[in-house]
Amino acid sequence: MRAASLLAGFALFAAAVPAAAHGLDHRVTGDHAVVVTLTYDDGAPFSFESCEVTPPAEDTPSQVGRTDRSGRVVFLPDRAGDWRVRVMAEDGHGADLTVPVGADLLPAASGPAGPSRFARLVTGVSVLFGIFGVVALVITRRKP
Repeated sequence: MRAASLLAGFALFAAAVPAAAHGLDHRVTGDHAVVVTLTYDDGAPFSFESCEVTPPAEDTPSQVGRTDRSGRVVFLPDRAGDWRVRVMAEDGHGADLTVPVGADLLPAASGPAGPSRFARLVTGVSVLFGIFGVVALVITRRKP
């Protein structure tokens, strides 16, 4: 009986470890974003075209992607200065823009995002061992 209890406890622990490896954390914030909207001369949006956003005094883009269906490039600056926004279409249209970002657009300092993955894993394993301990206690008390 004791071996079966230990095996069940090990199985619970082993099941908890892979579950933590597939986690995906996220956080939704209300930080200040810079939105650059691009349109053609006729007012049609510059949709789904390549874009790059490069921070001040750097040569490597911090963001690479595409404009959205409304022709917008959205980024969250982490420093004040002149940001470079480059957009390019396959047909040759494009723009190389300088977007000034002041201190009022920088995100406010935020607190911790919550417990780390390790802390959640330790808590989960502790709960499993606690449940296992209560079940083992109930089983052993039933014996005459």
